Amino acid sequence: MSNPSPSSSSKASSGHPQHHGAIPEGVAGAPNEAALVALMERSGYGMVQENGQRKYGPPPGWQGPSPPRGCEIFVGKIPRDVYEDELVPVFETVGRIYEMRLMMDFDGKNRGYAFVMYTQKHEAKRAVRELNNFEIRPGRLLGVCSSVDNCRLFIGGIPKTKKREEILEEVSKVTEGVLDVIVYASAADKMKNRGFAFVEYESHRAAAMARRKLMPGRIQ
Repeated sequence: MSNPSPSSSSKASSGHPQHHGAIPEGVAGAPNEAALVALMERSGYGMVQENGQRKYGPPPGWQGPSPPRGCEIFVGKIPRDVYEDELVPVFETVGRIYEMRLMMDFDGKNRGYAFVMYTQKHEAKRAVRELNNFEIRPGRLLGVCSSVDNCRLFIGGIPKTKKREEILEEVSKVTEGVLDVIVYASAADKMKNRGFAFVEYESHRAAAMARRKLMPGRIQ
């Protein structure tokens, strides 16, 4: 199947398509571009790629805030050449998807995991119950679990004179979705912390994104 090259030229136009219905960046030029476009046309959901993840959603005409904590699941063990056109039909069988975030590599393959947020908590629970070990390809089983369990990050190397409020302010400047900071006082000197803190995030996704920002040691 020869793929006409307009897709690559639309990708090069800095992601600002001039006409309505242009193929979004991250979809244009993808190996399964036609299947992704067909999915968007069927569902009415949009897709956009940013920060190493491709987002599918929210539902067309969605009003109000995003769904509450407890609506998101983590999907692991995804074969690297499986994309939204295969994943969405599986995950919509148990409920209405608010958003799917597929983690992407630079080479256009997925990184083996995704987050799926449903509109209702009971749909997320049902997904964990019914779709864990779902056989997406012969012999390839998906791992599905609730994603709110791990919303905490451990941060070491904190100056011992820093107060909780200062740490909270600093961490909130560089990462999003911070709910709380837990600091333990030094046994020897109650005015000092023990050099580490736990940061509580509003979702597993927020914690995972913060970890990516903080990991390389860029933040002092």
